[in-house]
Amino acid sequence: MKVICVPLGPVQANCYVLIEDGRALVIDPGDDFRDLKQILKRHDARLEAVLLTHAHFDHIGGLDALLQEYDVDVYMNPLEFSFLSSAALNGSSAFGGYLSSQARPEPVKDGMNRIGGFDVEAITLPGHTTGSTVYIIQGMAFTGDVLFQGSVGRTDLPTGSWQQMQESIARLKQLPDSLIVYPGHGPATTIGQEKSWNPYFR
Repeated sequence: MKVICVPLGPVQANCYVLIEDGRALVIDPGDDFRDLKQILKRHDARLEAVLLTHAHFDHIGGLDALLQEYDVDVYMNPLEFSFLSSAALNGSSAFGGYLSSQARPEPVKDGMNRIGGFDVEAITLPGHTTGSTVYIIQGMAFTGDVLFQGSVGRTDLPTGSWQQMQESIARLKQLPDSLIVYPGHGPATTIGQEKSWNPYFR
């Protein structure tokens, strides 16, 4: 499986395109994704679904424009359905904006899900937001803003909780060391590397 990372938007949130056997899955389209059509064409792939790790503005900002171009389903943790239409919950109001998405997502459940031809294991790991979800696909974890290289997500935004983040970190530490981590911001890492030097893992 090929993973393409494209940072989008004013805070450069990582948007990922996963491609395998002519199928494509987009994770967290945070802003206008002008290169998507060329990426799909270059790899002779068809977009089959969109997956959201959480519903902050910098991860959903390009969602509606993408859905106007591609008739595909959106999947996310149902705990955050209300974030899509709430500028307070999706954080856009705190940064001087007002983002409200018209998307009507499908729910992702904890455990295995079949999404756009991909087998996706979902783990709800709150702390950054109430419905933050890590997706594990073929030995790779797409962690959104739960886990970064050398850090974890902030917990001072609506529905954030440091207590829940600590519990989520404890669950992350149980994952295999070899698991590749593709975070919502910044470079990739592995669970093993984070156990070695991420101060929040101590």
